[in-house]
Amino acid sequence: MHHTQRGLLLGWLIATACTSRAQRAVVLYEAGDYAGAARAADAELATHPGDDALWQMRVRAALAQGDAPGVATSYAAYVAQRGDDDRPLLRDLAIATLGQALASPSVKLKIAAIEAVAAAELQALADQVAERMTDDDDRVAATAAIAILRGYAQAPQVAGDMLRSEDPEARRIAVDGIGQKVGKLAIADLEKAAADPEAKVRRTAIRWLGQLKDAGAAQLLVSAFDDRDDGVRAAAASALANIGTAVGNATNLGELARRALHDRALAVRLAGIELMVAAHGPELRAELTRLAGDPDPLVAAEAAIANGGGEPAAQAIDRAATAVEWTTRAGAANLATRALGKPAALAIARRLAADPVLAVQLAAARVLAHAGDPAAATAIFAVGLASQDLRIEAAIDLAALGDARGAQTLDAAVRDSEHGPAARATAAAAHRTARRITPGLVAALADESGVVRVAAATALAILARPS
Repeated sequence: MHHTQRGLLLGWLIATACTSRAQRAVVLYEAGDYAGAARAADAELATHPGDDALWQMRVRAALAQGDAPGVATSYAAYVAQRGDDDRPLLRDLAIATLGQALASPSVKLKIAAIEAVAAAELQALADQVAERMTDDDDRVAATAAIAILRGYAQAPQVAGDMLRSEDPEARRIAVDGIGQKVGKLAIADLEKAAADPEAKVRRTAIRWLGQLKDAGAAQLLVSAFDDRDDGVRAAAASALANIGTAVGNATNLGELARRALHDRALAVRLAGIELMVAAHGPELRAELTRLAGDPDPLVAAEAAIANGGGEPAAQAIDRAATAVEWTTRAGAANLATRALGKPAALAIARRLAADPVLAVQLAAARVLAHAGDPAAATAIFAVGLASQDLRIEAAIDLAALGDARGAQTLDAAVRDSEHGPAARATAAAAHRTARRITPGLVAALADESGVVRVAAATALAILARPS
């Protein structure tokens, strides 16, 4: 047997199949004769092609054999006969795959499976997630505790212990989880984590202090402006912007905004604009007007937007659209609608659609798609399918526009054995973003790589959720 469990035939299927035409296939499957089960299902399907239980057994038998092409062929035929996806079947298959990942020795697979269980709300696997709170790896234990924080009595204690783990990633996971799920009751722990020796932990804690509007953390956030890590400084500026004037006399927001605007890091300067807006001082409008002429056109554009848009915003976007760096030109497309509104953004996007860099063209095409010219956008996305580096992005965009080539590309990419498991896992995850189920995605449950199987199971569990 490949990666699926012998108990893959679960629950309601056993009860219904044993009194149906699928009974012979079920018996063979339960005996471990998966090839025999497939043949039995095929024999019955020849005369009863509309029997869902037979198709379900055919798909399950192919999966149990690790026959990915067989899974894809069987599922495609099943959908063609049925007229739509069998979501209960897909969710059942995903649960079985994720259950195996939870029991695997791989830290990466266990963490991914726990995150999938939480995202898809798979109550059937909650107890198996709870077992992982005693995992030897603190990253797994922390992820498990956060996933079931509100449902298991021991989870809060484990999460609290992980705040003091020697593993910085486990600490980050715990901080992020308690920030999200415990909220203001975790303020003291978050403030302590804001001084963690690991930058990624400090960034996470500071971000949550801002989102929870902890005015008592003002002095701590001011101190973070001296942090050596760019991300921590940016998080501190954004956090103070979120808290706003609630910090009272604890600090001068306008002065801190000016300090952030002179930082070497672009992320900090952009956060400084947020902070300047939050400060509300009358003298700050003049500062925003000055910033609309900043040498960095993206900073200038954000400042102009914060100051009401208009001609300064148009000038900043125009500068960004003609910048030497392609990333800045792509940024012009990304900001155009917010800065100028849809009609003017369309004009910018049409210019950038002729850019020599495909990534800029794709950014422009997204503006075209949402601002009123989906036909032009579709043509650009179709060109993007020929790029090995950008075809998945282009396929997602095409799928969002209802163009069948998008789903077809994702289907082919998740089956493509020439570009390695990382590329196939990316293609599997892209199905979730595109909100499309393809036969290839179902077949990926039989992929030789556990990483691909878990990525496919995650996408299927979420896409097949009951509506």
